[in-house]
Amino acid sequence: MQILENKFFQFLSFVLMIVVIAFVAVSINEKTGTNQDLISVSGTGEVYVTPDIASITISVQTENRDVSVASEENSTKMNNVIEYIKSEGVESKDIKTTGYNINPRYEWNNNTGKRILAGYEVSQSATIKIRDLSKIGSIISNSTVKGANDISSLSFIVDDDESAKDEAKELAIKDAKTKAEELEKLLGIKMVKIVSYSEYSSDYTPRATVYNESLSYAKQLDSSAGFTPTIEAGENKITSTVTITYSIR
Repeated sequence: MQILENKFFQFLSFVLMIVVIAFVAVSINEKTGTNQDLISVSGTGEVYVTPDIASITISVQTENRDVSVASEENSTKMNNVIEYIKSEGVESKDIKTTGYNINPRYEWNNNTGKRILAGYEVSQSATIKIRDLSKIGSIISNSTVKGANDISSLSFIVDDDESAKDEAKELAIKDAKTKAEELEKLLGIKMVKIVSYSEYSSDYTPRATVYNESLSYAKQLDSSAGFTPTIEAGENKITSTVTITYSIR
């Protein structure tokens, strides 16, 4: 009998302990607000700005059966291209080598049924920042005269876009607040306070391939004829998106 009573009291103590823990947990949740009713709203702001820098990748690709000849020819052409670009007022800080590759090129021999070494391809690329946008067309044209045969990734950027990003963020916050006020009226709720905030911004910068020797029309291009493309910078769109989470009642 005594043993049964001891087990009963042990069981009762265990149940009481569980009840106490549950009560404490509920109390903590009420104090920390983890059971708050929340609602999130998002807002978007867009600002259009005129870019002031053009970025472009200029490459020289050379092929020869002798790797040393291919390398020397490629270096000579690329050095001429960079020397010319600097003569147009582009500073060294705005010229960055972004690639240098030497690759063997093989061909299939139908007589032997094996691959044979046909030569070597050497390529070097540099990304150029052009701050005088009026010179973009002539730099593209004259770079091909100097030996460049692959020009790509033309894009326009804004050198200092912080003020535009701030303006876009301000518009996004106003948009989110307006939506919050509309929800208050439609749902019959009251926004009490902000419990979290996040933001994301992006700069849409379109890119385009300008000139590549592998294109059929480019192979027929006579660089000495003064080929000068017309390049328009247009506008860049800077977008900011914010998400605000409110506690409500």
